[in-house]
Amino acid sequence: MVKIHRFCRRRHWLWPTETQLKAHFKQRFPLHSQTVQAIIEKFCATIDGVRTKRKHGDKQVRYPWRFRRYFNPIFKGQALKIQGQHLLLPSGRGREPIRVHLPEAMPTGRVVQAELGFGALYLTITHELAEPVLPESGKAGGLDIGVIHLGMVCDGEEAVAVSGRGLRSVKQGRAKVQATLRKKRARTKPGSRRRKRLNRARYRTSQKVKRVIRNALHHAANQIVEFCLAYGITILYVGDLGTLNDKKRHRRSRRTNQEVGTWEFGRFEQYLEYKLRRHGIQLIQISEAYTSQTCPHCGHLNKVAGRTYHCRACDYRAHRDGIGAVNILNKGMYSGEIRPGEFLVPQRITYRRPVPLKRALRRRCG
Repeated sequence: MVKIHRFCRRRHWLWPTETQLKAHFKQRFPLHSQTVQAIIEKFCATIDGVRTKRKHGDKQVRYPWRFRRYFNPIFKGQALKIQGQHLLLPSGRGREPIRVHLPEAMPTGRVVQAELGFGALYLTITHELAEPVLPESGKAGGLDIGVIHLGMVCDGEEAVAVSGRGLRSVKQGRAKVQATLRKKRARTKPGSRRRKRLNRARYRTSQKVKRVIRNALHHAANQIVEFCLAYGITILYVGDLGTLNDKKRHRRSRRTNQEVGTWEFGRFEQYLEYKLRRHGIQLIQISEAYTSQTCPHCGHLNKVAGRTYHCRACDYRAHRDGIGAVNILNKGMYSGEIRPGEFLVPQRITYRRPVPLKRALRRRCG
């Protein structure tokens, strides 16, 4: 495969595809057909990885060029068989399989892949985790996900707000840097060294900020999980934001569209779901319609302006995101109905920051 691919590259021909390679090498070697396919798939994945890196400006990486004398064959799980304490590695039709003795302390699970090395066998084993058993009766909480605060979680008595202002500033800084680099790139010629340097700078900045954002979301999810464990919450209700980017239903300003476009609520919910599942806490999505406008004290609807919610009917004042959290909890407890007076925003709200983002941004992207 290395020889064929290098032959086509040097002559600027079309590179052979994965399907063409599989058809060309079919029944040419004393190997199992799935082993040949696995090696071809690994080779094509390497080609795609090198192509992606070179496209983003990393010209030091090379396509496969070395003729290896030894290469670890790969055996897919569909063709593997276990007989007692031995694993049978197929060698193709009409040939005896390779018998490998397995240790007694073999981990439980299903073997999905085996890679035969020099004096070693590398196994890939999958193990399905049992679903945690939820208690019959437990405490519930409400979570309001936002931009200013990544998450405001409340159980009716205590509340914690994880700040998202630092994360928003990181995203705004990335947008400004990317805009500056785009303007400089527009004044360069295609294929020039300066354009290539600018492309590499854009890619590095994007990747660094992406890592900072991922780290902050993980820390924010961990803080919410710690709150649930500290106060015995077993069910956490969160607003369903799946229709947030529906342009037909929402008409927003340009700045709001920019904030919502960079709002990674899906990833944040994904982190929360698997972190909560580890501790037997269930995450349930419910409709968040009118949860930020309904007064939890009297049930009157109000247009919200600013960070403080003010009800014109009963003069009730509270934190805006706290209103959304207690109303989500209220709807989850009473089958989608907000009952006035059941849950109110706690007087004491603990504010936390995920990580010191300013220092991290200066160190990584300065």
